[in-house]
Amino acid sequence: DINRGTKQFSGKTVIDGEAKVPSISIHQKYLNIETVQADGKDVPFTTDDNNDAINIDLPQAGETTLTITYNAKLTDSMMGIYPSYYEVNGEKKQIIGTQFETTFARQAFPCVDEPEAKAKFDMAIKFDEKPGETILANMPEIRTENGIHYFDTTVRMSTYLIAFAFGDLQSKITKTKSGVEVGVFATKAHKANELDFALDIAKRAIEFYEDFYQTPYPLPHSWQLALPDFSAGAMENWGLVTYREAYLMVDPDNTALDTKQLVATVITHELAHQWFGDLVTMKWWDDLWLNESFANMMEYVAVDALEPDWHVWEMFQTSDVPAALQRDATDGVQSVHVEVQNPTEIDAFFDSAIVYAKDARNLV
Repeated sequence: DINRGTKQFSGKTVIDGEAKVPSISIHQKYLNIETVQADGKDVPFTTDDNNDAINIDLPQAGETTLTITYNAKLTDSMMGIYPSYYEVNGEKKQIIGTQFETTFARQAFPCVDEPEAKAKFDMAIKFDEKPGETILANMPEIRTENGIHYFDTTVRMSTYLIAFAFGDLQSKITKTKSGVEVGVFATKAHKANELDFALDIAKRAIEFYEDFYQTPYPLPHSWQLALPDFSAGAMENWGLVTYREAYLMVDPDNTALDTKQLVATVITHELAHQWFGDLVTMKWWDDLWLNESFANMMEYVAVDALEPDWHVWEMFQTSDVPAALQRDATDGVQSVHVEVQNPTEIDAFFDSAIVYAKDARNLV
C-alpha cells in the first residue's frame, strides 16, 4: 500500500521455499519489520542493518511459508521505490517508479536479493489512486479488487529486474509479428508524437532479436517507460524497461540524427538484455561485464540491421572504441572482472568504458 502524500508504504511478503537449516537470513534494508510468521505462526527474528538482513529462527528446517509484514518510507534517492517529479501546465505532479539494480529490491520488500536467487513473483499493489491513472509492472494486470491491482505470475527471475510504476501516463501500443505487445509510456508533459520513434524502434528490435537469438521473447508485453527522475540512462527490468526521458522521447521535428541514433542504441541495448541478462543472468555482480559488454555490442548489431543507412558502426568506432582505449591506458584502472566483497561496492563498478565498451570492442 503506497501513499504519495505521506511518502509511506507498507507491505506483506510471502515467501515459499525450503529452509536448509532452522536459522535463516532474508535481505532487507531500511524496512521496519513488524511481524515474521512461519506457516502461520509467529517466530523470533532480529534485524541486522550492517548486513541488510532479517535473521529468522524457524522451529525446524524444511518446506516453509514465511510471511513478513513491514513498512518504510519513500525516498528521493532514485533507489528502491521512489517518486519522480514533473509539471504539466504549471501543476506539480509525481509518478512512482522503481530502481532495484543492483541491490535495492531489499529496500522495497524482504527477499533474497542476489542475481542467482531466481524465483517467480506475484505482485499486488494498492496506492492512492486518482481517476485515469495507469499502473504498470513486469507482467500484465489480471484483475482489480478493492483497489488492489493484481498482476500475473512472473517467469523465474532475479529480484533486481522487478519493476512497477504508476501515475498519470500517456501511451502508444503496438504488436510484434509474434504477438508481443510493445508500448511506450510517458508523462503528459510530452507531446504525443514524441512516443512514436521509440515505439517503432522497440517493436522492430524485438522482432530482430527473436530472429537473431532464435528464442521467442518470453513475456506477453514489453513496456518502455520514461521517468522524469532517473539515476541511470536506462534499466532492463524484464517487461518494464525504464529510461531517462532524454533517452526515450524524441521530438520528430526538432531532433538531430545523432540524437536519434543515441536513443535507438539505448533502446536496443536494454531490449538485448531481455534475453542476455534477464532470461540468462550472471551468478554474481563480479561478472557484470558479461551482461553489459554483450548488450553494448548488440545495440549496434540491432540498430545496424534496423537502419543500415545510419552506418552506426562508425559511431562505435568514434565513441566506444576511443573511450575504451583511453580509459584502459589509465594507471590503476579497474579490470573487467572485479571481485565484489560488499554490496556497497557494486555501483562503483559500472565503468562505461571498461565494463561496457572495452569488452564490446573485444567481442566485435
